[in-house]
Amino acid sequence: MKYNDYPYHRIDIESFRANMDEWRKVFNEAESAETQSEIIQKVDAFSREYSSYQAIASLNYNRNVNDEDAKAEKEYYDSLGPQMSEIGNAFDKDLVASKFRHELEEKWGKQYFKQIEMDLKTFDPKIMDMMLEETKLRNEYTQLIASAQVEFQGKTYNLAGLGPFHKDSNREIRKTSYAARLDWFQGHADTFDELYDKLVKLRHKIATTLGYETFTELGYLRMGRSDYGPEEVANFRQQIIDYVVPIVAKLKEQRQEILDLDHLYFYDGINYKEGDPKPKGTPDDLVNKAVKMYDELSPETGDFFHKMVDEDLMDLVNRDGKMAGGFCTGFPKYERPYIFSNFNGTDHDVVVLTHEAGHAFQSYESRKQPLVSYLWPTMEAAEIHSMSMEFITWPWMDLFFEEETDRFKYKHLAGALSFLPYGACVDHFQHWVYENPEATPQDRKDKWKELESQYRPGQDYDGMPFPESGALWQQQLHIYQMPFYYIDYTLAQTCAFQFWMRFNKEDEQAWNDYLKLCQAGGSMPFSDLVELAGLESPFKSGTLKDVANEIFEWLETINVKEL
Repeated sequence: MKYNDYPYHRIDIESFRANMDEWRKVFNEAESAETQSEIIQKVDAFSREYSSYQAIASLNYNRNVNDEDAKAEKEYYDSLGPQMSEIGNAFDKDLVASKFRHELEEKWGKQYFKQIEMDLKTFDPKIMDMMLEETKLRNEYTQLIASAQVEFQGKTYNLAGLGPFHKDSNREIRKTSYAARLDWFQGHADTFDELYDKLVKLRHKIATTLGYETFTELGYLRMGRSDYGPEEVANFRQQIIDYVVPIVAKLKEQRQEILDLDHLYFYDGINYKEGDPKPKGTPDDLVNKAVKMYDELSPETGDFFHKMVDEDLMDLVNRDGKMAGGFCTGFPKYERPYIFSNFNGTDHDVVVLTHEAGHAFQSYESRKQPLVSYLWPTMEAAEIHSMSMEFITWPWMDLFFEEETDRFKYKHLAGALSFLPYGACVDHFQHWVYENPEATPQDRKDKWKELESQYRPGQDYDGMPFPESGALWQQQLHIYQMPFYYIDYTLAQTCAFQFWMRFNKEDEQAWNDYLKLCQAGGSMPFSDLVELAGLESPFKSGTLKDVANEIFEWLETINVKEL
């Protein structure tokens, strides 16, 4: 089937409630682990159906936020969330209390029960109304960002449409396009402040209602982090300050030399005087080149990507009314993933395609995992697949960039390393926010400026009021939508760099380890998946230092004046 042929239904919550009551009765009266396993499979089959329809509703809305029918379907599934949690919560309590738990763990794996025990700590029927309110506020942020209309050079653009101007070789165009973008944010700054203030206080109230001192512990449980906590993350952030921030400062000096500028402002984000490399060809051309690339990479990737193309499982090009950003979603009932992005003619088109293809490939490879909860790993592990795929496909970048391939590779690797301090800054900021829920919007902006001085020293915003005020974090949708989801990118990037190192040295085992990691899905926690893939843990002392130094040594071998 093609995507548009997928059957879609509204799940009847009361029918499910009645079915679950019957399943729970059979489960609790069962005289064998086999009978209980049959019930687990029934619940799992329903979960696959529910999550597929929910994903379709959400995707269709993101494809056109102005479609009232699509909005109504998304709101319907949003409204079911708390009730689904309540119903699922009751069955989960039965599961962990099963007299056959040992036998069930042998069959389904300890990770299944570990996930359930964490989920049980995140829900209680008394927070249902607050969960609905949280979803409503998150949707308000989505709607606001997607509705942005920015006047620039006599035309109107959404935020993604402004992207190419931010990378223009003409400095004045870069500056004025950023000014237009940030003026839009400045014009809505009070709304962003009010939205976030409501979200922070609401999340704090949810946490205290569940018995937590702050939202931080609850946030980690929501993210499924079972094998590390804030202390390990804080130590990792400190390693970024110690080992990566100094290297990024050197790369910044190198970029200033390449651009032949006396001083770098934040809008000087290009790497070359002539502008950054651009992919050659139309969006359709890029997809055709990707087909060739994945055919040659491996039989598994070839099979996967042909299905993505033939079954219309990608929506790649920016247009009005389309939600900004890129993501991968999936439909467990149909054993297929889906790639969403906003091509805008920059090199980011290729990066986002390979990145989301990494997510989609993992989803496709793990489709036969026995439980829906094993189809995706936790976020920091999921980002290893996507970020590594960006580097695994390097040998084919000449298809997309032709004579500018070396320029792209230098920019890609230097940019990936330079991202780590920003990613850590976003995470540190969120920890502070939720440890200080009564802070004012101005307090948060002051804290952001303080943290930027540690993680991103020397950022010069050329007097533009929005970033100068400490409000730049309001552009980061994760901060509003998915609290504590950001350090994941930096942890995964540290792992992806190790795959880059291995592929760069033509390690014959590297592809097999990557494939094994993808096929494992979410059947293990982060640390075990990293070990399965033959990688060093980012939390291990010295890992980041060694990785950062090897990357910088490679970048140092490049004669930047010849790029």
